[in-house]
Amino acid sequence: MTPMYHAILQLFANLAEDLAALNLPEHSVHAYVFGGCAVHMHTQSRASSDVDVEFNYDDMVKVSEVRLVLEQLPPVDYDDPATGPSQLIWDANFNTTFGPLHEDYQDRAQVIERAPGSPVVVWLPSAEDLALSKLGRFEDVDQIDILELLSLPKSSWELFESLAREVSGYYVGPPLDSKIAYIQKRLEKHRKKP
Repeated sequence: MTPMYHAILQLFANLAEDLAALNLPEHSVHAYVFGGCAVHMHTQSRASSDVDVEFNYDDMVKVSEVRLVLEQLPPVDYDDPATGPSQLIWDANFNTTFGPLHEDYQDRAQVIERAPGSPVVVWLPSAEDLALSKLGRFEDVDQIDILELLSLPKSSWELFESLAREVSGYYVGPPLDSKIAYIQKRLEKHRKKP
């Protein structure tokens, strides 16, 4: 496990501690990690300074309380082997509606942290769902992330393409067809590299 991975988990542990102090019920806050941190958790490549999270809450949770805790949560310091002293913070502006995301992504997510008594459960979406979420902005770093995610041994191009085609039916942004075709060509070249 990398220092950045540890820092991500520490950030969630700090959040869980503060929420537990508010007497939130066990496992009542579900945190789905996206962005560069999620890519790092899958590939151990790519650094990020902020954590993108989509939260889902059980009915008894007051969302305003959680948001207040998040606003006051201090950053986590860690030593990155490549860049040296680094810091990890929450991205308060992250929103999954900005990019394409399959409506069933939670069904494919895996639990990363579910400590007994903790209000927070940390989830990591599948590599295919993360790659799909990167099709919206589609900058150079996003394309590299997609290639890295879809090159993992456990990843499936067929699943990614199927999810992307389904999302195309309800995604409000520009059409995804040309981006899917472009990634397919780049992925073939990427996999042929020695």
